[in-house]
Amino acid sequence: MKRPVLRLACALAVLTLLACGAYALTSGDSLISLSYLKNIFLPQAVSQGGQAAEEKLQQTYDGAKSTLDQLQKGYLAQITGDEGNVLYSGTLQPRDWNEGDEVELTTGSGVLMLEGAASVTHDGAFVDVTAGEEVPSGGRLTANHRYLAGEDTQARITVLSGAARLGVQGAYDYTGGGVKATPFYDVCRTDWFYGPVNYAYQNQLFSGVDAHHFGPAEVMNRAMLMTVLYRLAGSPEDQLAAADVSFSDVSDTAWYASYVKWGAAQGITAGIAPNLFGPGHEITREQIVALLYSFGTKYLGLTLEKRADLSGYQDLAQASGWAQDALSWAVAEGIISSSSTDTLILNPQRSASRAEVATMLRAFAEKIL
Repeated sequence: MKRPVLRLACALAVLTLLACGAYALTSGDSLISLSYLKNIFLPQAVSQGGQAAEEKLQQTYDGAKSTLDQLQKGYLAQITGDEGNVLYSGTLQPRDWNEGDEVELTTGSGVLMLEGAASVTHDGAFVDVTAGEEVPSGGRLTANHRYLAGEDTQARITVLSGAARLGVQGAYDYTGGGVKATPFYDVCRTDWFYGPVNYAYQNQLFSGVDAHHFGPAEVMNRAMLMTVLYRLAGSPEDQLAAADVSFSDVSDTAWYASYVKWGAAQGITAGIAPNLFGPGHEITREQIVALLYSFGTKYLGLTLEKRADLSGYQDLAQASGWAQDALSWAVAEGIISSSSTDTLILNPQRSASRAEVATMLRAFAEKIL
């Protein structure tokens, strides 16, 4: 900009002075000494020239900033008709939004989608700048992509996940969704597990793998499930304190030790072998069903009589003998169903995902409790 030009002008002035000084010395002018020129005159000239350049640059900057501020003010007033009520963001600084929140963008405004799920409806051109293509109205935003509202376009971004992280730049309007949902980026209202995860979270049965991620596809281990069943029981602290059952693979200092002891003391679990609980083992679909059945009959004292005919399930032979009665009950109650839409499949030995556990828990709570 202006700074290199001014510095060049200063340099030329210094060179001129040097030339004059050299000429004076060669012409025999004894009033100017080389020492004075080098040590006093030239440093002062450079200092004064630099100060003048900085002052000029500051004046230019202040004038340009004032002009831009006035232009921005007029632009916002033109958009809204009211200079004081518009929302504006000068950068794409990301922030968290909640499910159901709506952000309306005008021409020239943009958004950076980072995490979560959101859709856009618009009446013009909404451009995915990262991919270099337009997004159809009703389309979904892609994580780590930047978007821009085109000319004569009004675009509305709607957050579909429990929470979303995105940045907005330019003029925009905002409407809160008012949805009591989860804080998770990876749980969207269109996901099959949306309802069960919301139920598990709102009833404090279990939360996420961190503050903003539920980890629906991650598996749950046996120790985690015992803590969930304890909460499902209403967190009876007196029973927890009185439980005195030990397993050789459950250290008294482990965070889950008291919950495992509680489950064993209540007759809900007997472990995977004599004196072994297997706290770190991934919980299987048949193990969850067996533990829920045991929770209902032995802890709650219920008579669970419903049974379903499992003969049509192609992988019934893979189910452990001790789990088949509980599986029959769970299928009859709708707590577990086929994991395939084409054929009847139980997948009894497959590790259960956190989303599947949440689904079974909600079904058990709604139909049995």
